[in-house]
Amino acid sequence: MGFPCVAQVALLRRHLRQHTPEGVALMTSLPPSELTAVPWLAAPRAAWGMESGLHQRLDASHRKDACRVRRPRAMRVMAMLGRFSHSLFREWHLRQKKPQHKTTTDFLGVMKAEHCRYAFRCLQARQPSFQTPS
Repeated sequence: MGFPCVAQVALLRRHLRQHTPEGVALMTSLPPSELTAVPWLAAPRAAWGMESGLHQRLDASHRKDACRVRRPRAMRVMAMLGRFSHSLFREWHLRQKKPQHKTTTDFLGVMKAEHCRYAFRCLQARQPSFQTPS
C-alpha cells in the first residue's frame, strides 16, 4: 500500500500564552484549489474538538488510557460498552434536578446501589426512564 501524493505542506507556528512557541508540520494530498488556507487551518482545531469532547469524557470516566485491552475485537466491544455507558449517563444526567453538580461517578454510584436495574430497564423499555421508584 503506497502513500498518497503530498500536494501541500505548511509549517504552523503556535504562540500560546504561557508556553514556548511550537512548530507543527501540516501535510495534505489535496491541492490548493480543493483545500485553501482557512479551512486547512481549521482542520486541526476540529480534530481537537473531538479530543476534548467525547474522547476526554471517556478517558476520564472509564479510564480508557489505562486500559490494557489490545485485541481488536475486544477493543471494539469495550468501546461500544463505554459509549453505551456514557449514553446512559447523559440520559440520567439530563433528568437530574441540578445536573451541573452530577458527575459520572455519581451515576455509577446510583447504578451500583440499584444493582444495575436502571440499565436493564433502559435496555428493555421503548422510552427509557430514570425515575427512581418511590
